[in-house]
Amino acid sequence: MKKLVLLFTFLGMMFFLSGCGASGAKIVIPSYTAPKEASKLSKIETKDEFISDGAYLAVWLNPDVKGAKKTNPKLKSMLINSVKAKLTETNFIAIDPLGDENGVTLSMIVSNYDYKKSSNKIYLALEVTFVLSRATNEFLVKKYRVRKNRQARDITKLPSENELASQAVNKVVKYFISDISPLKTFQLREFKSLPQDLNAVVNYAKHKNYKGGIKLMNYYKGKRDMNFYYDLAILYEAEASEKENLKLLKLADDNYEKAMALGGTNDKLIMDAKARFDNFYELLNKTKKQDKANKALIDDRNDMAGSSDSEYE
Repeated sequence: MKKLVLLFTFLGMMFFLSGCGASGAKIVIPSYTAPKEASKLSKIETKDEFISDGAYLAVWLNPDVKGAKKTNPKLKSMLINSVKAKLTETNFIAIDPLGDENGVTLSMIVSNYDYKKSSNKIYLALEVTFVLSRATNEFLVKKYRVRKNRQARDITKLPSENELASQAVNKVVKYFISDISPLKTFQLREFKSLPQDLNAVVNYAKHKNYKGGIKLMNYYKGKRDMNFYYDLAILYEAEASEKENLKLLKLADDNYEKAMALGGTNDKLIMDAKARFDNFYELLNKTKKQDKANKALIDDRNDMAGSSDSEYE
């Protein structure tokens, strides 16, 4: 009798799970982190009525990296190239190719660099100070330290000094840029249970075919409850974040709101996802608008470069 009870219990559980597709399934989607020193961004803003109606955010990179010559000859180019790469990742802050006395300057100082190598391990320590200034006013000074240790029985398996230095440089630069600019990152989103007819949605999502999942859900003729709208919101968010498409994000927001109206305000998973979504939505909106304002500066600088070239033709 006990065996029959266990068998029916097992079959009941299997039936329950088969009718609750998607529950617990997770996907990773692109997102943004907010700048930690957001309060200092107003000091980077520059207004020039001859360039743009709005304020742009731009820095000129000081090519003189103090302290770099005494350490690793490639450290200077590593730092400058890493800053350029991180800033242009979102274009929230533009790199001013010319700079002027009224603009913002980013200077870097290598205050410590130490590299040691033994028979089976290597060690590297790096300390860099980043300084943002307008004229003589240094309004943001940040220092970051990184230590890298690597050990292996076969020393040929260890990275070279420059490889390790590059890793350390990228880390300190990421620390600094994350203080002043949104950076791209990734977040988890977890699906809630769906009717068996929509089991394929998760497979679509796991293969990044979000459009296919959205289409399947929009054609669904069954009941559309809190779980339905929440999962649909995730699909729209995933598709939107991959393409950085604000129209798709609006559709994600609409479906999040529908899920909230059907009980999502009492569901921790939905509330947490909505909070992270709102943060990303706001950051992407700001970044897109700022990028547009910054392009006015770059266009102006390109015009200036073109004008000066023509003078010597």
